[in-house]
Amino acid sequence: MPELQAVILAGGKGTRLRPVTTNLPKPLIPVANRPLVVHQLMHLAASGITDVTLALGYNADRFSAVEEEAARLGLNLRLIVEPEPLGTGGALRWCADEGAFDDRPLLWMNGDVVATPSVRALEAFHREREASLTFWLTSVRNVSEFGVLELGGDGRVERFLEKPAPEETDSRLVNAGILMLSPEVLRRIPKGAFHSFETALLPKMVDDREPLYGMLDGGYWLDTGRPRHFLGANRHVLEGRVEWWPAGGHTEDGLWEGAGTKREGAIVIHPAVLGDDCLIDQGAQLFGRTVLGHRSTVGAGAQLENCVLFDDVAVGEDAEIVNSIVCAGARIGRGAVLQDSIVGARAVVGDRNELRGAKLWNDVELPNGSLVVDRA
Repeated sequence: MPELQAVILAGGKGTRLRPVTTNLPKPLIPVANRPLVVHQLMHLAASGITDVTLALGYNADRFSAVEEEAARLGLNLRLIVEPEPLGTGGALRWCADEGAFDDRPLLWMNGDVVATPSVRALEAFHREREASLTFWLTSVRNVSEFGVLELGGDGRVERFLEKPAPEETDSRLVNAGILMLSPEVLRRIPKGAFHSFETALLPKMVDDREPLYGMLDGGYWLDTGRPRHFLGANRHVLEGRVEWWPAGGHTEDGLWEGAGTKREGAIVIHPAVLGDDCLIDQGAQLFGRTVLGHRSTVGAGAQLENCVLFDDVAVGEDAEIVNSIVCAGARIGRGAVLQDSIVGARAVVGDRNELRGAKLWNDVELPNGSLVVDRA
């Protein structure tokens, strides 16, 4: 029997990333043309874990395609849907009550993090200390949005602070959303009720001096909660800074291409990912750190840099897209400019519009030349 089991909490709404996540669950947002959660499953499979549970809530029906990927990876994947939002602790307890877990150590990952933890090193650390709970830690400069841990010399958790002010602690070690716990911990969570593990059970366990530990191994970690972080995650995968693999064939150093893509006469600076059946017209220019989703088209003279286009996006001639996200099915008109912006699914940006630091919501249509949006 494999020595570990895993759960990915994938039920959140990802509100900070809207409109990207208006109808698309955050774990399904594409990173280098693979759903984020599929990257996580690939990492778990490569780490020797075969039994994985997805704890789902928001738009749970969208995850059915993930089952095919899991089967291809040789994973035994179980999808469990919480009946209502139950919080982190409540979701874990619901999965346990549904028979998802046995008595093996449980690796818990949040479904919105880009990370490559050393799973076996974390397991060894957890077992050697006979820990109830072991955090895989990362270090950040601004701790005010995270759960912060203060450790003793042996790695034991001495203090836990949820989203502290900077003056409250000198520690920069934070809960990265990746933990290993002993299954008996789950039985201490109330059944069928909303329960935040971080604000309810965890502080009590620390106060009671239970065997909680933290391990920092320097592995890559990034929270994708904000648009710039999502763009950063795509960029880092393309640049090889994280051991996640873009979709498509690795046709050149720093270039991945899907089947049926045509780009003759276009300039494509690496790194870049081009999905299946993309059409990039002669004279178009991709200046690097660019992801094109499947069946996307880019017109002649268009310029793209450090941007992510989802599936079925059409970019008109002479358009310019920089540091931006364009969601599935959107249309960008001729000569339009997008900088530091998000265009929602199926939205239409008419010719010669200019968006800077803007968010255009799903299905909105801007007539030709009607709008200039500038954060200044």
